[in-house]
Amino acid sequence: MNNKVNRALVAKKSSFKTTTLIAAIGMIVYTIYVLTRYVLNEYLDIHYVFDLATEIRIRLIYDILPISFIIACVGLWKQRPSKAVSKSFQVFSICILITLVGTLLFSPLYTIQIAGIAYLLPSIYWRAIMLISGIVWLFMLMRQPLEEASPRSYRVTLILAILLLAFPVMLEIASGISVLCSGYVLSFASSSIKSWIRWIAPILPLAHFVFPQIKDINTTRNSYCTPVSDAERTFNRNRKITLIAVGITITTLCLGFIGFFIGERLYYRQMFLHTLGEIAFVCFCIALIALIVSWIMLSIMAFRQLPNPQGYKIYNITCQVLTWGSLLASFFVPVGMDEAFGAIFLISFFAFFVTTTIRVISYSLPKPLEQSLHKRTRCGINPA
Repeated sequence: MNNKVNRALVAKKSSFKTTTLIAAIGMIVYTIYVLTRYVLNEYLDIHYVFDLATEIRIRLIYDILPISFIIACVGLWKQRPSKAVSKSFQVFSICILITLVGTLLFSPLYTIQIAGIAYLLPSIYWRAIMLISGIVWLFMLMRQPLEEASPRSYRVTLILAILLLAFPVMLEIASGISVLCSGYVLSFASSSIKSWIRWIAPILPLAHFVFPQIKDINTTRNSYCTPVSDAERTFNRNRKITLIAVGITITTLCLGFIGFFIGERLYYRQMFLHTLGEIAFVCFCIALIALIVSWIMLSIMAFRQLPNPQGYKIYNITCQVLTWGSLLASFFVPVGMDEAFGAIFLISFFAFFVTTTIRVISYSLPKPLEQSLHKRTRCGINPA
């Protein structure tokens, strides 16, 4: 029996190493291409000329990075680094997490507007440092002791990271199909979305490695949500309302943006569909209402129904203060500074929105001790 267990553990470890190695190789290829392309453009003065085959090749190469991240997330699905990771790996993970968050916080300094669309493009040197750091981190990850990926919040985070990384790639595929079928390019701004997501998505799984105690939070209760309290009785109802509102927000925003970009492209082709514009406007209105409801419900659950230890209290209060403080400040500061406060608003808003949504999805109230003991007794397990 022990031999079977050991063989299963060795097989899982081997599979984890394989997916991690593939992800690392993908990042190495991407890094070499980015640096080589920069050197050639800088010193050979190569002028860009649009060619469909060349454009497809370039986009496929730039898709290596999100696909490598997705492969790494797939490898981490059933395994995660245990608490016994090396000190160097833990410190390195903290440094990468801080630099990723810092890059987003200072994004107004190196956000470039191209045709009215914002691209997050730090200097090539900073991007090279982060890419090389990511490659080193993946090779360090292969050597760490592993444990079963038991926390539900961990898997929800990985799913969200995979969806974020796959989103711009799917938009590119949709635009490519449109080019092949109709000859029209659907401007979904996938390159802009990709430039932001490649900094945002790695933060989600990294938070679980930097704060391993997150996995224990699902076994506790909020101080307001004691047994037979009003907060406990309304937990399931509030959870359903919150998830429905979040789902409506995400769905209508996606439909609105798709309708807007398709309508804008058709407009330039002198084939603008008025109905499509109206549908996009209605979707944005519904999304705004659902977003307000989502924020209110998420705030209620974060403070009164989800587990709320000291660290999360500080985090929730900080997000609320930064969100509403930066929003109010943007109306009173001089022109130019409002963009910085706008960036702070968006980062704090979505940080609270995403993390609290993950907690709402992954958390369920711990059952009372009597029910747990009764269930274990029925299963023939000695409660002692």
